[in-house]
Amino acid sequence: MKIQRNDADALNTTLSIEIEKTDYLPKYEEELKKYRSKAQLKGFRKGKTPLGFIKKMYGKSILAESVNGSLQKALFDYIKDNELNVLGDPLPSENQDVFDFDTSNLSSYTFQFDLGMSPNLEVKGASASDTYDLYDITLGDDVIDEEIETARRRQGKQEEVTDNIEVKDMLRVKAVEIENGMLKEGGWETDFTLMVDLIGDEKVKEKVLTLKAGDTFDFDIYNVEKDKDEKHVRKYLLNLDDDEEKEIGRDFRGTIEKVLRLKPAVLDQAFFDGYFGPDKVKNEKEARAAVKEEIEKYYVSQSKAFMYREMMDKLIDINPMELPEAFLRRWLKVTNENLTDEKLEEQFPDFLKNLKWTLIRGELAKIHKVEVAPEAVRESIVNQVRQYFGQYGMGADYIDQTVNRMLQDRNHVNKVYEELLSEKVFAVVGDEVKTKAVKIDLETFKEKVKEMNERVNG
Repeated sequence: MKIQRNDADALNTTLSIEIEKTDYLPKYEEELKKYRSKAQLKGFRKGKTPLGFIKKMYGKSILAESVNGSLQKALFDYIKDNELNVLGDPLPSENQDVFDFDTSNLSSYTFQFDLGMSPNLEVKGASASDTYDLYDITLGDDVIDEEIETARRRQGKQEEVTDNIEVKDMLRVKAVEIENGMLKEGGWETDFTLMVDLIGDEKVKEKVLTLKAGDTFDFDIYNVEKDKDEKHVRKYLLNLDDDEEKEIGRDFRGTIEKVLRLKPAVLDQAFFDGYFGPDKVKNEKEARAAVKEEIEKYYVSQSKAFMYREMMDKLIDINPMELPEAFLRRWLKVTNENLTDEKLEEQFPDFLKNLKWTLIRGELAKIHKVEVAPEAVRESIVNQVRQYFGQYGMGADYIDQTVNRMLQDRNHVNKVYEELLSEKVFAVVGDEVKTKAVKIDLETFKEKVKEMNERVNG
């Protein structure tokens, strides 16, 4: 087996691999015998089919597989042994010969592969001499008030009321189909619950807010709830089966049978124990202090996440790099058969930016010896599943089955690995660089986050 390397430049190289007859012949003959032992063809006993007959029927495909097996091993062994930092996957050269794989004339075969090479990097902007702003977010009393009020509502109880309706109330509505403002003979009848603040038609909402239990109002059932599609309306408002095709009009008259209002929990010991844990908080002052501490922790993490994102953008900007763009375009087209030329050009700048960050992150991980163990990936997936399904009371067996299924999804595993690697690299580099505390109020910080999200998402 002969392998020659021809560098077009620092970023593009071609490997020429000659697979000689002696490289694939043992495997080829072994596979022929295996086919013969299993073949059960008409006129021959199992395993007694003449080898020449097997060659005639299956020889070409067996030969191709045997040569390809030797080729793939040679290719990836060479890349590994020579520590080539390649981007994407090797691609057959565009001028590669097409072989017929003639079993009557076994010979040598030469294959050529194009490789896109990763550039050499010396990352700037991530050392002890570099400084990044870290926002110190000031929280007002209103933030604590809002969180406590939310907690009170979570632990509150719904009570039926008979006075005027408020925007946070829930209505139990019995509705009848109407036509030209009159009850339709044989019209559809239904009932459902409706949150006042989620009414989609503003005029209907204004009308409802002037009513009370027992009153009626007219509405278009397809607009009575905000942002709901036809499938939702038919299933949850009209109470139709999924496959029921009954034709029903849009206009209905609803009678408000019941008005339910959430009464927030009282700030007493039962509330404190339920929200903070038994005997951890004794009064409102301690409750406010505990809530403030938790909110501060949350926004410290959000501030770091913001700094890390700014750090990522800066590292990409101040570490320019050349990439084998022609090779990468070709690789993307080969590996994404539905990718049009127009889509490729539209998405290519974002692809390059993500690739540059991946290379920078990889170099930083190598410098700081950052690794992500398979156990850490599994643990992260387990935590994701528990957090999602735990709220629905799913048992351990169901959670384990879901975890195992997700671990079989290579794309999901890679995504989790990438996220964990980024977290660890940012944590290490964040400790390495200098940080400058910058005071900022919460609203201004939220505006900065919004601007960043708009910039990132285009």
